[in-house]
Amino acid sequence: MSTAPSWLDLSRRGLLGGLAFGIAVGTVHLAVGVALILTLNMPPMPWFTAKSILVETLLAVPLGLLFAPLLAAPRGAWLHPIALTAVWIALERWVAIDPTKVEVWVAPSLVALLILGAATWAFRRWPRAVAALALVVPSLLLTLPSVQYRLGGYAVEPVANQAAAPAGSPDVLFIVMDTVRAQSVSAYGYERETSPVFDAFAKEGVLFRDANAAATWSLPAHASLFTGHFPSSHRAHDETRYLDDRLPTLAQTLAERGWETRCFTANTYISETFGLTRGFGWTDNAWITGAGGRGFSFIYRLVDTLGFEAYDKGGAQVVENLRRWMATRPADGPPAFVFVNFLEAHFPFNQLPDEHLHAFTDAPASTLSRASQTAFGVQFGRQLTPDEYDEIRQPIVDMYDGGVRYTDELVGKVIDLWRERGTLDHTIVVVLGDHGEMVGEHGAFGHVSSMYQPGVEVPLAFRYPPKIPAGSVVEPTVSTVGVFGTLMDLLGQSPPPGLQVASLLPALQGATVGIPVIAERYEEKMLSERFAPGTANGTGPLLQPHGRYRSYRNGAWKLAVWSLDGGPWLFDLASDPNEDHDLAASRPDELARMKTELATYEKALGLQALTEAVSAVTPPEQISDAERAQLEALGYLEGEN
Repeated sequence: MSTAPSWLDLSRRGLLGGLAFGIAVGTVHLAVGVALILTLNMPPMPWFTAKSILVETLLAVPLGLLFAPLLAAPRGAWLHPIALTAVWIALERWVAIDPTKVEVWVAPSLVALLILGAATWAFRRWPRAVAALALVVPSLLLTLPSVQYRLGGYAVEPVANQAAAPAGSPDVLFIVMDTVRAQSVSAYGYERETSPVFDAFAKEGVLFRDANAAATWSLPAHASLFTGHFPSSHRAHDETRYLDDRLPTLAQTLAERGWETRCFTANTYISETFGLTRGFGWTDNAWITGAGGRGFSFIYRLVDTLGFEAYDKGGAQVVENLRRWMATRPADGPPAFVFVNFLEAHFPFNQLPDEHLHAFTDAPASTLSRASQTAFGVQFGRQLTPDEYDEIRQPIVDMYDGGVRYTDELVGKVIDLWRERGTLDHTIVVVLGDHGEMVGEHGAFGHVSSMYQPGVEVPLAFRYPPKIPAGSVVEPTVSTVGVFGTLMDLLGQSPPPGLQVASLLPALQGATVGIPVIAERYEEKMLSERFAPGTANGTGPLLQPHGRYRSYRNGAWKLAVWSLDGGPWLFDLASDPNEDHDLAASRPDELARMKTELATYEKALGLQALTEAVSAVTPPEQISDAERAQLEALGYLEGEN
C-alpha cells in the first residue's frame, strides 16, 4: 500500500523542479541572447547576460514550490513542468516584442520543456553528468562573446608617433545627444521646454538651424562624425558593422598630435568591436552593464514590466565616470579630447527617472511601459492597427520628450565639470545629435529605416569664445560630417586629407559650408528579415527597410533615391515639411537638376553607387570643367580643405 508523499517531500521536489526548469528555460533564453550578441558583433557583457539566467532561475524556484501540489497527482512529474511551461508562455506573451509572432514567444518555453524531459530521463542514469552539464553549458554560452572578442582582434592598438600638443591648446569636448532630433528641441522652436541647457549653450556660441546627419543610426552616424566621410566611403554601416582602419579617426588624429583622448558612453556601438574607439587612449565602457539593451531580453522586459526597471540607460554612470576622472586630472596635464555619448532619448522610452518620465504626462507608469514596449516591437516588425497607433502615439511623444529633457540635464552636468574647473572658456565644445527619431510621423516609431527628416535632422551647436561670437546663428542647411573639419579648424590644426565635408566655421563670415548634405542608409539584415516585402515601420516611400537609400539636400529641396528600382522621390521641405507629397513627376526640371548635382558630388567624392558591392573601393574621378564650375557655384570647392 503506497502512502501519499509528505508536504516536505512535495516541497523539496517542487523546489528542485522549479530550479531545473529555471536553468533549462534560462539557458534557452541565454542561448538566444548570446546568438544575438554574436550575430550583431556586440561587445561582451558578461554580468548583464549572467544576471539574465540567474534572475530567470530565481523566478522559477518559488513557482516550482507553488505548483508542488501537482506532483501528488497522477502523472504529477509531467504536470508540474507543464504548468511551469504554461506560465512561462503566458509571461512571454505578456512582454512579447511582437505578439503576432507566436513562434517567437512560445518556442523558448517548449524547447526548455523538451530539454527538461531529456535531462530528467538522463539524470536517473547519469546524475553527476547532467548536473555538471547544467553548470557547464550556461558557462560556455557566457564565454562565447568574450571568445569572439579575443579571436576577432578588436583590441585597440596604441597610438603611434604622439607629439606634444602646441602650448596653450584647448580641450575639446564632443557631446552626442544620441537619438535627439532637432524638431523636439526647444531651441528649434519646439513648444515644450525640453532643452534649457542646450538652448543656453547655443546662445553662447553658434547654432546651426538646419543640420543633417549622414546616417540614421549610431554606427554609421558616429563613423561619419569620427572620419569626416559619408557611410558609403567609411563603410561602417548596416551591411559591414565595423569601421576599419583605412581612414584616420578624429581621436586618432588628435592623439597623434598630443591630446589625451577619452571616451565615455553607455552606447555599445561606441566600442572596440565596431572600430569606433580607435584612437582613444581610454574608454569607460559604461555600456557593459547592458542598461541600454534591456528591451532585447525576455527576463529584463519582464522585470521592467513588473516595476523593477532601470531608471536610465547608463547616463548617470557616464557622468559619474567623467566626474571621477576630472577630480584626479592634473592641472598641468596635456589638453584632452573627450567624447561623451548619452543614450537617454533612445528606446526603451520609459526607462527614465520618474521626474523626466512624467515631465510631460500624468499617465500611469504601467500605461507608459505598455506603449514603450509596443513601439519597441514596431521597430522590429510588429504591424500596428489604427487603434493601437492612436493609443501609443501621444505617450511615446511624451516619453521621448522626457528623454530629450533628461539628456539635456546630463549635458549640463558635463559642461559644468569644465565650468567648475575654470577652463570652459578655453574649451571647444560641440553638442549635437547623431541621428533623429520618428515618434509617429508617417506611422513610424524609432530609427534606422526612416530617411524622413525627423530621422536625420539634428541639433548642432559649437561654443568657443575665442573664435565663435556668442549668439551666432547659421541658417543654411549643413551636414554634420563637417564637424571633424570644424574642430580641426578651431584648433588651428590641419585636418587629414580627403575630408568629404569641410569646416563649418567660415559660415560665420557668410561663406557656403557644410555641403554636400547627403544621408545614406544600407540594408539592415535583421530588419529586412523581420519585415515582409511591402511592409515597413509606418507608411511612406522612405521607410522601406529593404534596399539602400541615399538622400541629397539643396536648400529646401530634397532628393531621395533607392537601390531596388524605387524612386527617385523629390520633396520641397519649404511647402511640405512633412514630406507627404512627392514632386518627382510634377517638377521634372527640379528633379533633373538635383539628380545632376548629386551625380557630380558622387563622382567628385568617389561615393559608391547604391548597386555597387560594399567591398569595392571607389576612388574619386576626375571631374569635367563643367562639373567643377557647378561645384564651385554650389560652394563646395571653395570650402575644400
